[in-house]
Amino acid sequence: LRKGEQVPASRYAGRCAYILKHETGLWVFLNHDGVPLTNNEAERCLRGSVIMRKICFGTSSHRGEQFRSRVLSVVETCKKRGMSALDTISDIVTAVIRKQPYPDVFGLATG
Repeated sequence: LRKGEQVPASRYAGRCAYILKHETGLWVFLNHDGVPLTNNEAERCLRGSVIMRKICFGTSSHRGEQFRSRVLSVVETCKKRGMSALDTISDIVTAVIRKQPYPDVFGLATG
Protein backbone atom coordinates (compact mmCIF):
# COMPACT_ATOMS: atom_id res chain seq x y z
CA LEU A 1 0.00 0.00 0.00
CA ARG A 2 2.89 2.37 0.69
CA LYS A 3 4.27 1.69 -2.78
CA GLY A 4 0.77 2.16 -4.19
CA GLU A 5 0.59 5.65 -2.72
CA GLN A 6 3.56 6.59 -4.93
CA VAL A 7 2.16 5.43 -8.29
CA PRO A 8 1.44 8.15 -10.85
CA ALA A 9 -2.21 7.13 -11.30
CA SER A 10 -4.00 9.27 -8.71
CA ARG A 11 -6.97 6.92 -8.72
CA TYR A 12 -4.90 4.08 -7.28
CA ALA A 13 -2.65 6.26 -5.14
CA GLY A 14 -5.74 7.75 -3.50
CA ARG A 15 -7.23 4.35 -2.76
CA CYS A 16 -4.00 3.14 -1.20
CA ALA A 17 -3.74 6.28 0.91
CA TYR A 18 -7.35 5.88 2.06
CA ILE A 19 -6.81 2.26 3.09
CA LEU A 20 -3.64 3.19 4.97
CA LYS A 21 -5.47 5.99 6.73
CA HIS A 22 -8.00 3.47 8.09
CA GLU A 23 -5.59 0.54 8.42
CA THR A 24 -6.07 -0.05 12.14
CA GLY A 25 -9.79 -0.56 11.62
CA LEU A 26 -9.12 -3.35 9.14
CA TRP A 27 -7.52 -5.57 11.76
CA VAL A 28 -9.83 -5.07 14.76
CA PHE A 29 -11.19 -8.63 14.43
CA LEU A 30 -7.69 -10.00 15.16
CA ASN A 31 -7.42 -8.31 18.54
CA HIS A 32 -11.01 -8.51 19.82
CA ASP A 33 -12.73 -11.88 20.16
CA GLY A 34 -16.27 -10.52 19.82
CA VAL A 35 -15.72 -8.92 16.42
CA PRO A 36 -16.58 -11.22 13.50
CA LEU A 37 -14.26 -11.58 10.52
CA THR A 38 -16.93 -10.13 8.25
CA ASN A 39 -19.31 -7.39 9.26
CA ASN A 40 -22.19 -8.05 6.88
CA GLU A 41 -24.94 -8.95 9.35
CA ALA A 42 -26.99 -5.91 8.33
CA GLU A 43 -26.62 -6.84 4.67
CA ARG A 44 -27.85 -10.35 5.39
CA CYS A 45 -30.88 -8.92 7.20
CA LEU A 46 -31.71 -6.67 4.23
CA ARG A 47 -31.14 -9.30 1.55
CA GLY A 48 -34.66 -10.74 1.65
CA SER A 49 -36.22 -7.29 1.40
CA VAL A 50 -34.02 -6.32 -1.53
CA ILE A 51 -34.81 -9.54 -3.39
CA MET A 52 -38.53 -9.06 -2.74
CA ARG A 53 -38.36 -5.49 -4.07
CA LYS A 54 -36.65 -6.66 -7.26
CA ILE A 55 -39.08 -9.53 -7.82
CA CYS A 56 -42.12 -7.33 -7.17
CA PHE A 57 -40.76 -4.40 -9.23
CA GLY A 58 -41.10 -2.02 -6.28
CA THR A 59 -44.27 -0.16 -5.41
CA SER A 60 -46.31 2.27 -7.43
CA SER A 61 -46.17 5.13 -4.92
CA HIS A 62 -43.91 6.82 -2.45
CA ARG A 63 -46.35 6.06 0.38
CA GLY A 64 -46.36 2.40 -0.61
CA GLU A 65 -42.57 2.34 -0.49
CA GLN A 66 -42.57 4.01 2.94
CA PHE A 67 -45.14 1.52 4.24
CA ARG A 68 -43.21 -1.49 3.01
CA SER A 69 -39.87 -0.28 4.35
CA ARG A 70 -41.38 0.46 7.76
CA VAL A 71 -43.18 -2.86 8.04
CA LEU A 72 -40.05 -4.75 6.99
CA SER A 73 -38.05 -2.78 9.55
CA VAL A 74 -40.47 -3.82 12.28
CA VAL A 75 -40.33 -7.45 11.11
CA GLU A 76 -36.51 -7.51 11.14
CA THR A 77 -36.39 -5.85 14.57
CA CYS A 78 -38.84 -8.43 15.92
CA LYS A 79 -36.71 -11.26 14.52
CA LYS A 80 -33.62 -9.83 16.22
CA ARG A 81 -35.42 -9.50 19.55
CA GLY A 82 -37.17 -12.87 19.38
CA MET A 83 -40.60 -11.25 19.26
CA SER A 84 -43.65 -12.10 17.20
CA ALA A 85 -43.86 -9.68 14.27
CA LEU A 86 -47.56 -10.45 13.87
CA ASP A 87 -48.33 -9.63 17.52
CA THR A 88 -46.23 -6.47 17.38
CA ILE A 89 -47.86 -5.15 14.21
CA SER A 90 -51.26 -6.16 15.62
CA ASP A 91 -50.61 -4.08 18.76
CA ILE A 92 -49.67 -1.07 16.64
CA VAL A 93 -52.69 -1.39 14.33
CA THR A 94 -55.05 -1.88 17.28
CA ALA A 95 -53.77 1.32 18.90
CA VAL A 96 -54.23 3.26 15.63
CA ILE A 97 -57.78 1.95 15.15
CA ARG A 98 -58.65 2.89 18.74
CA LYS A 99 -57.01 6.30 18.23
CA GLN A 100 -54.59 5.65 21.09
CA PRO A 101 -50.92 6.61 21.24
CA TYR A 102 -48.52 4.24 19.55
CA PRO A 103 -47.54 1.48 21.99
CA ASP A 104 -43.89 1.19 23.05
CA VAL A 105 -43.57 -2.26 21.46
CA PHE A 106 -39.78 -2.34 21.68
CA GLY A 107 -39.42 -0.79 25.15
CA LEU A 108 -37.66 2.33 23.87
CA ALA A 109 -39.64 4.97 25.79
CA THR A 110 -37.55 7.32 27.86
CA GLY A 111 -38.52 8.62 31.24
